[in-house]
Amino acid sequence: MNFKKRLFILLVNIFVLTPANADQHITIGAKLLGAGWQGDNGSVAGSFNSDEGGQLAFSAAYSQDKFYTALSLQSGDYKFKGTAPDQFTQSGRVSVSNTSIEHREFDLLAGYYFWDHVSLFVDLKNVNNVWANNNYEQDFSGLGFGVTGFIPLKGDFTLFGSAGFVGRGDIKDSSDVKVGKGSSGALEVGAVYQLAQNGSLNFGLRFRSYNFEYLDNTKQDYSINALFVGYNHSFTL
Repeated sequence: MNFKKRLFILLVNIFVLTPANADQHITIGAKLLGAGWQGDNGSVAGSFNSDEGGQLAFSAAYSQDKFYTALSLQSGDYKFKGTAPDQFTQSGRVSVSNTSIEHREFDLLAGYYFWDHVSLFVDLKNVNNVWANNNYEQDFSGLGFGVTGFIPLKGDFTLFGSAGFVGRGDIKDSSDVKVGKGSSGALEVGAVYQLAQNGSLNFGLRFRSYNFEYLDNTKQDYSINALFVGYNHSFTL
């Protein structure tokens, strides 16, 4: 059974098992991330660091009692003067320099609060990179797992954090041909300030790392770390 089918079954079980009279909420949000992309192509003089970059993210979440599902879309451009992340193709590694890369992330997750302030979740993740110099496209996708939690403070502030991991996902080229395997890890910490009954401001730090191993046994590691600020608005059903 593939990842999408597993996640679909999980989402169906969530709605079936949750009481019909449970509190239901929809939350939409936007987030601006000032981010840097750095890493190593696994070769001599293969390190790289973006000169400019950042992302804009949009999210939508549905919660019902202790269950929740969420969708997140994130996109941004990173410019590299000099060495850039190598492209890994069916015919081998292609070195790239002086280009920009559009980096896009998609997450579809489902979770449950097993404890009052702590939940566990599963995450269907896809990462898409497109190089501007030749429009080469590469995808990384896999099923992830994680934990998230929050600590209410006095006043209108709440601390939050989450950690997740995707293991042994497929890496495919623009022709949808598998060129390797990869894993990724993420950590996000921050605070929420309640502006009004349904509106809140959030800010913090986000760290994400990627470890790729290609079919020719070469490797590439990189991280995209960011400061972020965002706004969420909730609706009660």
